[in-house]
Amino acid sequence: MQLDRKLNNQESGSNPSGPQGQEIARLEKKVAELIDAIEQADIDAHLSKHYQKEIADAFHRSAATQKKLAPFRELDQDNNLSREELLEGLEKLLAENQFDSRINTPKRSGMVQKGVMFILAILLIVVGFAMIIMPAPPSFELFTVYYFNINDGVTIMDLVSLLIIFGGVLLFVLNFNKK
Repeated sequence: MQLDRKLNNQESGSNPSGPQGQEIARLEKKVAELIDAIEQADIDAHLSKHYQKEIADAFHRSAATQKKLAPFRELDQDNNLSREELLEGLEKLLAENQFDSRINTPKRSGMVQKGVMFILAILLIVVGFAMIIMPAPPSFELFTVYYFNINDGVTIMDLVSLLIIFGGVLLFVLNFNKK
């Protein structure tokens, strides 16, 4: 089987020259190495499905990248445009398409940010409730807004604690409500 594949690779060795041809040749070489490694390994079905999914995801990311770059290539292929028209077209494309040099990297910073915001929201909620439940020294309780009885009531510190709790709940809701 390996011999048949190597013969087919040698017969179809007429790769186009240039960077695109070199990239395809390099990819074909890596795929052949991968196939050889898979044939020699003893892999169970679960691990096989996992690797298939990773490879399919890589091809989907590559296709998505090509799709994002297609309008720029179309603008580059249009030779009868003046420099001003090219500049206007490029400016329009850059305004419409948001991407950076790390277009192929998976977005993990969003998950880290959501995790930090989740922890911060929970911490604010817990601190707010702790400020309400735990007794504070009389010098820290500035002013009583509403008295329940002669010794107890709602103080300014309780209202600030409620604001802290509200801020934590707001952070929690906004953190998971982002699209």
